[in-house]
Amino acid sequence: MASLRQLRQRLRSIQGTKQIMRAMQLVSASKLKRAQGRLLQARAVLGFLDGLLQRVLASVPALDHPLCAVRAEGPSALVLFTSDSGLCGAYNTNLIQLAESHLRRDTARATQLITVGKKGHRYFLRRGYASAASYLDLAGRPDLATAEAIGRELMERFLAGRVASVELLYSRFVSSSVYRPAVLQWLPIRLEATTESQGHNVTGSHAEEYIFEPSAQRIFDDLLPRWALATFQRAMLEAFTSEHSARMIAMKNATDNAEELLKSLTRQRNRIRQAAITKELSEIVGTAEALK
Repeated sequence: MASLRQLRQRLRSIQGTKQIMRAMQLVSASKLKRAQGRLLQARAVLGFLDGLLQRVLASVPALDHPLCAVRAEGPSALVLFTSDSGLCGAYNTNLIQLAESHLRRDTARATQLITVGKKGHRYFLRRGYASAASYLDLAGRPDLATAEAIGRELMERFLAGRVASVELLYSRFVSSSVYRPAVLQWLPIRLEATTESQGHNVTGSHAEEYIFEPSAQRIFDDLLPRWALATFQRAMLEAFTSEHSARMIAMKNATDNAEELLKSLTRQRNRIRQAAITKELSEIVGTAEALK
């Protein structure tokens, strides 16, 4: 059994750890609130662009774009979003396991792995699967300019023919306590699926209400890349928001566990102190009886 001094040292150590975990929980909660606000804005922007795109497609359904080109040959790209730092529970583990399952099915190793975040990059690098491109040190910051820059680089890869398709593997944010891994087929863009994913329903009868200047094709050529970038930005914001949610939950669980351990050790310390006091009283009584 641990001595009273050892218990006191453990209590001080756990109390300090609890304070650190509590502070990290509050920081993550603050970051989550900011990230959630930006995510809601990104979803609203994407919904607006989706509505515009559907109106153009309803007017001239035969429109085409290089981002919609389907290639029979060529490697595919898997973009894996993980965090740069740990202490976020099973957040990274679930995403990495899903990526491993995806890569395991590719026996020819024709899939190019593109990592966003240090955890996924280091994990696959240690296992001999080097990333075709890596974007690190983002620290979970929902920076739309950075997301747009990464999205444009990936679009250039696709347009140059270096990859035949691009899939996004990220964690979809549902609520402050719920997030789920998701795989999104980003490129090539399937026009029949762009609006369905947002839940809009514009029938062909509305097409006659719009006049496009200078032309529907010109508007479509400018609008579709914007829509694709907005989709990538939303996926990145979903990932970062889920990361802050996962870290907040993990820190809360750690704080609760530290509190339970403190209670258990405090009871154990009190029992030892009580036993020591009882022993001393017994010795005093015994000595007094012996002196009579």
